[in-house]
Amino acid sequence: MDLISLVIINYNNKSYLKRCLSSIEQQTYNNLQIIFIDNKSVDGSFDYMKEEYSNENILLMYNEVNNGYAGAANQGIKLAKGKYVMILNPDIIMEKDFIYQLHNFAKSNKNTGAISGKLLKYDFSNDKKSNYIDSAGIDMYRNRRFKDRGQNELDEGQYDESKEIFGVCGAAPFYSRKILDEIAIDGEYFDEDFFAYKEDIDLSWRINLAGYKNMYYPKAVAYHGRGLGGHKGGIFNFIKYRKTQSEFLRGISLRNQVMLVNKNETKESLKGSRLKIMIRSCVFFCYMIVFESFSIKYIKEAKALRNKINNKKIKFQNNRKLNFDFLKLLK
Repeated sequence: MDLISLVIINYNNKSYLKRCLSSIEQQTYNNLQIIFIDNKSVDGSFDYMKEEYSNENILLMYNEVNNGYAGAANQGIKLAKGKYVMILNPDIIMEKDFIYQLHNFAKSNKNTGAISGKLLKYDFSNDKKSNYIDSAGIDMYRNRRFKDRGQNELDEGQYDESKEIFGVCGAAPFYSRKILDEIAIDGEYFDEDFFAYKEDIDLSWRINLAGYKNMYYPKAVAYHGRGLGGHKGGIFNFIKYRKTQSEFLRGISLRNQVMLVNKNETKESLKGSRLKIMIRSCVFFCYMIVFESFSIKYIKEAKALRNKINNKKIKFQNNRKLNFDFLKLLK
């Protein structure tokens, strides 16, 4: 029975922890190593874990600085002893067979680097499950928009087919440890320069380039209380939605988008996409100047990190034969 390592990354999410840990305890697959990484929470999260779970088989780690999702995930992966590694946000609640289903699928799909189950939305304000989709994996568009498949759609079975996808959502991804080790750059699995947001897309892109697959398996179901989610479409809904987010989240998401494309793009992947990328970039730049001028400083941050990001790109892409089969998945 393969050991599976679960890495829970926490930052001020005390109110979610009991439900998340309870769903882990109820899993039908029980050969688990549980690692809890706290990113300097100030809401009593770590004290709660020590009081309630100190006698459990859980490795507790408290960071004196907030290392972000990427840094904390890397800490957890390095401590992981399992053949497979699963990263968990605290606002994830799993069905009892979630891990069993993912593991069963992984065993039958050896060339798979990462798997996403079907994530539905959870209404924490009313403490109940919903039938609305949070993520059925991540799509990449030719204009380099990245979107969670099915997000905000009513689940009516339209995503009940297992299939190859561009990427997996970072809320509950299931990884092959062997493949993670193979595609790490300077010991980093997730790129710590991203800190948080779109680091899951960066890793998915590298999995694709290395010739492995990201897969979606709908029989594995979990529920997610999402923070940074999607909008309903249309320019007015887009503007309204953007205003609900903090300047930091909007800024770091933009910065990471720039770094993401610079780091992973190739001449081959640009074929048939260059014009659409230019149009989207110009439109968003005009929007930013008019509505979000604060974002300029985040563009400058991306520029300051350009040489470092390029060095990572060179180390990864020059040391292997790149695979472009994933381009057939572009929308």
